Amino acid sequence: MIRFGIIATMLTFLIWLNYPFLPDPAIILFKRPTTDLSSASQPGQWSMIGWNSQKTRYLPDVTNQPKGEVLWSRHLGTNTLSSPTVADGVIYMGAHFRVIALEADTGDLIWERDATGPVHSSPAVAGDSIYLGFLDHRIMAMNRSDGQTRWQVKTEDAVSASPTVSKGIVYIGGWDGITYALDASSGKVIWETQGVSSTHSSVAIHDGLAYTTDTEGNLYIMSARTGQKRHRFRTPGGNTDSPVAANGLVYFNSSGKVYAIDAKARGIPGELQFKKVWAQFWLWQIPGVPKPPGQKGGRWRFSPDSEDAGIISPPAVADSVLYAGDTHGIFYARDGIDGSEVWRLQADGAISASPVVLGNLIYFGTRNGTLYALDRSSGESIWQISLGAPIEAAPTFAQGRIYIRTSDGQLHAIQ
Repeated sequence: MIRFGIIATMLTFLIWLNYPFLPDPAIILFKRPTTDLSSASQPGQWSMIGWNSQKTRYLPDVTNQPKGEVLWSRHLGTNTLSSPTVADGVIYMGAHFRVIALEADTGDLIWERDATGPVHSSPAVAGDSIYLGFLDHRIMAMNRSDGQTRWQVKTEDAVSASPTVSKGIVYIGGWDGITYALDASSGKVIWETQGVSSTHSSVAIHDGLAYTTDTEGNLYIMSARTGQKRHRFRTPGGNTDSPVAANGLVYFNSSGKVYAIDAKARGIPGELQFKKVWAQFWLWQIPGVPKPPGQKGGRWRFSPDSEDAGIISPPAVADSVLYAGDTHGIFYARDGIDGSEVWRLQADGAISASPVVLGNLIYFGTRNGTLYALDRSSGESIWQISLGAPIEAAPTFAQGRIYIRTSDGQLHAIQ
């Protein structure tokens, strides 16, 4: 009996230690994706926001770099935050009260589909479908060929986040604070995980884990297969953009700062409450009580020199270097492992959209309407052009061209 009691105690402890990280058998056995669809971009394409499921915005092998010449511009009407995705010579994007498909070579309209409001979600392309979120509480799969509905799922609140498709699962967050994982073929729910606040960010997927943020400043690390929470890292401010997974870390911006967190960090139930008590004892200066440790997983954080400047868009990460710009127009290259400075450049205006890294060059836009091309290693300006209106959405790249929106409703193709 004593031996049985010891074994039972050990098993109980192990279950407690791992809860809720033990896989949900119902999801594993009965809620499997029925395809292996993925929105990861192939060469010459940009089929999801962030380019890949890690959201690095980095294409290592690019030899045909744009020279800074406008090939064409098309007016799309009132601006939205949807960035273009490009696959097989077609641009897909959200617009004002519609979803559109354009010829990538000319900007000519292929088809358009009415929506009930502005579409801020950037499409993800996988197989024969595009996937989008809508402000009228829907997640939808649409035919790439004509925009007709394949399936739709009702949500509890608006959806402005951009989807990610990986291993047959569509991942997307809603203003209801729920991260949804849906079968890419049918739209059936595989899992739903509730956060504490609204989710506007795209989900990053890497090494079997899913990463997302919310408007209360939390980063969530979850199982990509079951949605079970592995860790919640708290910051004092909000976040509406996607995290980036690279170098064994996950990077995200919150309250104008960039945080780097251990990508495999794992919390223990009750740990936060325990540390709060510990911190109170330490503040009371009770003899023998040491200072409590910081949050599990924290590696470093970076904020601009000026207190009234902030980094408000996700960085791009190329190899071991992180690139981001701030609202005072300073563009930074920082070491992705320890956060130390590599170089910086003063641009002509605030930077509110993510950059992209193409081979040895990096591209970003400013609210003054200037698109910059810089040498990735030195920060030296290679070229810059004015597009005449603020750039507030990240550029995308496909078939040797950059596609970028400006706030006056124009979409530009730069070759």
